[in-house]
Amino acid sequence: MGTSKILTKTDRQMEDQILAVSSDPVRADTLQKARAFKRTWLELAEALNRANDKKLWEQWGFSDFDAYCRKELHLRGSTVQKLLGSYRFLETSAPRVIERARNDHYEAPIPSMQTVEFVEKATREGHADEETLATIHRGAFEEGLEKGVLAKKFGELVFPVSPSDRKEKQRAQIAAAARRLSSLIAEDGAPVPKALAIKVEEVVGELLEKIEN
Repeated sequence: MGTSKILTKTDRQMEDQILAVSSDPVRADTLQKARAFKRTWLELAEALNRANDKKLWEQWGFSDFDAYCRKELHLRGSTVQKLLGSYRFLETSAPRVIERARNDHYEAPIPSMQTVEFVEKATREGHADEETLATIHRGAFEEGLEKGVLAKKFGELVFPVSPSDRKEKQRAQIAAAARRLSSLIAEDGAPVPKALAIKVEEVVGELLEKIEN
């Protein structure tokens, strides 16, 4: 015998609301997509964009778009902005991805929202030339490369780190490791002779003084 799906409180609320608004197919459809957010982020983003542009939330009895997203869809404002930002970037830079998402048979993988955010940031803030950006777009939107792969392959090229920033990062890492070592040695029962622990504390203190001043 199969086990029934366990629903969270939010799942139940949204399921009940879908039934309650079933007479309005557009509203119910948007709510359904919110429930399936992780699988259908692009479909949800398109539905949100439609609801926002046409101000559908007004006829649904909400004071504003944010209230609709928060109360009915259980989506935080920051999440909604990311969804809309990624969708609008695709609209202008890769509309073919949106078209693929509307079809039942995808000709290429639909990129995750994190992947789209990486490409959007690389396009807006990055330092890569047009050829590199074209390669990133192709990898993300045609070949199905995820953010982690793109960041590893193009991260330093698109977002170069200055020598001063790299030095500051190393300084912070050394300071954190030194404080962690000092804390471990100071713990009760630490397997370190007292005399050695004192020496280490002195060296750590001197190290921190040098790199933080």
